[in-house]
Amino acid sequence: MSFQTWNNKFFLCLALMFIAPYSLSAPITQNYTNSTPANVDPRQTSPVDRTVTVPATDFPNGVTVDNVIISIDFDKRDRNNGVCTNYNGGFVFNDEIYFELSKPSEGISTVLVPFNTYSGGVHPAPTPDGYITVVFDDAAATTVGGGTPVAGTFAPVNSLSVFDGVDPAGNWTLTMADSAGQDPLCFSSFTLTLEASAQVDISVTKTDLSASYVPGSDATYIITVSNSGPDDAFNLAVNDTLPDGVISATWTCSGSGGGLCGVSNGVGNITGVNVDIPSGGAVQFAVDVTFSTNPADY
Repeated sequence: MSFQTWNNKFFLCLALMFIAPYSLSAPITQNYTNSTPANVDPRQTSPVDRTVTVPATDFPNGVTVDNVIISIDFDKRDRNNGVCTNYNGGFVFNDEIYFELSKPSEGISTVLVPFNTYSGGVHPAPTPDGYITVVFDDAAATTVGGGTPVAGTFAPVNSLSVFDGVDPAGNWTLTMADSAGQDPLCFSSFTLTLEASAQVDISVTKTDLSASYVPGSDATYIITVSNSGPDDAFNLAVNDTLPDGVISATWTCSGSGGGLCGVSNGVGNITGVNVDIPSGGAVQFAVDVTFSTNPADY
């Protein structure tokens, strides 16, 4: 082998020069809980609102809601002058229960459980101080209602799909009401689950900066990861394994257009480096390598 012509040069060019596009739809699920209890009854306070706030940073820019699920922990208790702690255990009026979810900034709401959805006089929770958990999900096979409230997953009376396509950030409010005094609606907590998908167009370009190599010499190659959007991309993991013949390597990472590197520099292979790339942004890895002088290493 001639060190000046280096028969392995063509192999290294193939290893170091390519462009790979990736169109991705990344699912995002976030949960938000309000655990401030409430006695909901006209003799105390009815209706009652409980709110969760979704930070704008929890979802990439431009992402909208694909699906909403809400779970509510509650009970209905007999008499007690509208006070949940004074458990009586007698006949309860389950038809007085009302739940509504809204996103006030969008002017959108849906009534999950209208008055007269439930019926019967049986206490929902199995213990005096207990609660049941009802999950409202449009995908459920059974619609809520038709008797005493029971724990489980049900489709709401009115669909949660009214929130599809809205910006997830901001306040989401659960409104609870009880239509008559004495038997309080006893609220424990609710959890809002928001599902979304970020649409990103990621391209990876890897290229060297030399037309030829000499064994024992140094070289630099560049890896550029860019996002054409339309949404921002968070927590992408970048990996790159060095080719045979490289005996040492150092690298740095920098961003442009708002791109951020989880690690700014390292040695050897690039392994699981997390990067955030907004739409229109990029990150670039500059990898400085030293090649072996031994032809058997290639």
